[in-house]
Amino acid sequence: MNEVQLDDRDLRILKELADDSSQSITSIADKLKMPRTTVQERIKRLRTLGVITKFTVQLDYSKLGKPVTAFILVSVGMGSNIPQKVLAQEIAKLPDVVEVHIIAGEWDIIVKVRSDSMQTIGSLVVDKLRSMDGVARTVTCVSFQAIKE
Repeated sequence: MNEVQLDDRDLRILKELADDSSQSITSIADKLKMPRTTVQERIKRLRTLGVITKFTVQLDYSKLGKPVTAFILVSVGMGSNIPQKVLAQEIAKLPDVVEVHIIAGEWDIIVKVRSDSMQTIGSLVVDKLRSMDGVARTVTCVSFQAIKE
């Protein structure tokens, strides 16, 4: 990993894009009082350097019929023959899984799921996740409200 040196102008452009990546280059230039071509060239450079890896959208999952969010902590079995990264990749393929992270500490993997109900999440955990090779135990934490994502 090569750290990239960014100046204040780069950081301001990144903040604008993080707040709303759908805004136009002209809009960003106007807000930051920079020439449009400067903003355009800097965004192009930030993409080339790998600082910006993609532009995406933030979804309102409740409007998509998936109002329930849960985080599942997974412990990998000590005698497991499946590598932790491979298990994480297999978990990522399960329905309703939106994020999978390998973590440090008492737990090995954290999984973020979005679903239509607690029953569906329960079925995912009991019927699918816990039956996977390498999964020793799980703990599920339901999110009451997201303050910042």
